[in-house]
Amino acid sequence: MRLSRLLLLPVAALSVAACSDDDDVSVNARPPLGGVRFINAVPDMRPFDIRMIDQVQWSASSVNEGNYGLAYRAGTVHWATEAKARPIRVFPADSNIAVASRILLDQTITIEPNKNVTLMLVPGPRTSATDSVAIVVIDDTPPTLSGQQIAARAVNAGVTGGIAAYLTATTTTALAGTPTWTVTDGFGAGSPYVVRDTGTFAVRAAARTAATTAIASATAPAGEPATENVGALAGFRAAGSALSAYVFPRACPTATLPITVANCPAAAGSSASTRTAYGAPGVVWFVDLIPLPPSGRPTP
Repeated sequence: MRLSRLLLLPVAALSVAACSDDDDVSVNARPPLGGVRFINAVPDMRPFDIRMIDQVQWSASSVNEGNYGLAYRAGTVHWATEAKARPIRVFPADSNIAVASRILLDQTITIEPNKNVTLMLVPGPRTSATDSVAIVVIDDTPPTLSGQQIAARAVNAGVTGGIAAYLTATTTTALAGTPTWTVTDGFGAGSPYVVRDTGTFAVRAAARTAATTAIASATAPAGEPATENVGALAGFRAAGSALSAYVFPRACPTATLPITVANCPAAAGSSASTRTAYGAPGVVWFVDLIPLPPSGRPTP
């Protein structure tokens, strides 16, 4: 399978190994690669800094466009990552070195070649005064697609009791009948992909025990099919796309609303609109597969 976002490789990954006396250049061979994405599903702790600590080249990290670490409900692209046992550490994102150097998790995870996975950060045991986190591994391998097909699925990012999710025409379509996906309790519980033709659609999620009362909804990203000079942008317009709708609970479920930086560490560095959204469950779409370019044309 093609690794999504392979164009976003670190420049350091293309480093030159050595130059010989006759000016011939030898380049490090590319190792076997897998794709690794990080998603933060911890609703009651501040943003995180997640790093593979064994090497710089071909290593996934939580680096994104934000300045406060990987925030709640945020995720990265699938980073091209050397496939082998990879030691990973998780730190609080903070400008205070005493806080930022705290190791919240030190775990080794084996990355398989030619396979995309999500490493979802979730709450760890809360049996002591020290907060802890854990990692749940989610397989991001979509089904084989052809013609004008795309694939979509729902993933439970911590809604207690599980979710019932519906693939609907809009975010206001009434929920009735059998859910498209019924997902069990627990972080990272996913559902099989559903294959459908291109065209607008949404996912509406309900608690599994009240399957016709929506708690969160979101329209799938539109995307764009490939053109002569520009690669495809994954979404419901681009055949060959695979998408996941992650259903998150509200942030800091024990805090009194409204969510603020003072009563919810997960809100650190967030905008007012994000803090408002944190006050209720939410659906966030992530791209699992970007369509291949048209046959006969090389990847840009």
